[in-house]
Amino acid sequence: ADHHPPVQRAGEGQDRGGIVRLRADQAGLRPFIGHALFAWVAPGSEAAGLIRSQTHYAAAILTFVGALHWGMVVGGGEAFAVGAGVRLVWSVIPAIYAWVMTLYPPAVALPGLFFGLLVALAVDLLLYRAQPALRWFVQLRLVISLVAVACVGASWAALSVRLAP
Repeated sequence: ADHHPPVQRAGEGQDRGGIVRLRADQAGLRPFIGHALFAWVAPGSEAAGLIRSQTHYAAAILTFVGALHWGMVVGGGEAFAVGAGVRLVWSVIPAIYAWVMTLYPPAVALPGLFFGLLVALAVDLLLYRAQPALRWFVQLRLVISLVAVACVGASWAALSVRLAP
C-alpha cells in the first residue's frame, strides 16, 4: 500500500477560510451597492427611505470595523501587549460615532459616515500595515472600505441631487 499523500495540483485544496471570507465580504457589500443604485433610480417617495437605510447600514458597518480591533486584541491573547490599550479604546470610538450619526438626518449623517469610514480605514492601515501576518486583512479592508465609501458617497450625492429642498 502506498502511504504517500496524494500530489496536490495548483488550485486544489485552496484556503477555504479565504473563500468564505471573500464571499462574506461580498455579501456585506451588497446592501451598500443596492442602496446606492436604488437611491438614484427609485421613485422619490422611496428614495428617502433607501437613503435612511443606507445611513443605518453604514453606521452598523462602521461599528463592526471598530469592533474588529477588540476581537483581534482579545482573541489574539494580546490584551496586555504594548499598544493594546490604544486599540481597545479605538475599538469603541467608531461605534459611538456611528450611533451619534444615526441621531441626525441623512443630510448630516451620510457625510459624517462617509468620513467616519475613511478615518476607520486610515487607522486600520496605520495599525496593521507593518504586520505581515495581517497583509490579507489590510488588502481586504482597503478594497471593501473603498467600495463602501464610494456607495455612501453615491447615496449622499443622490440625496443632494434628488431630495434637496
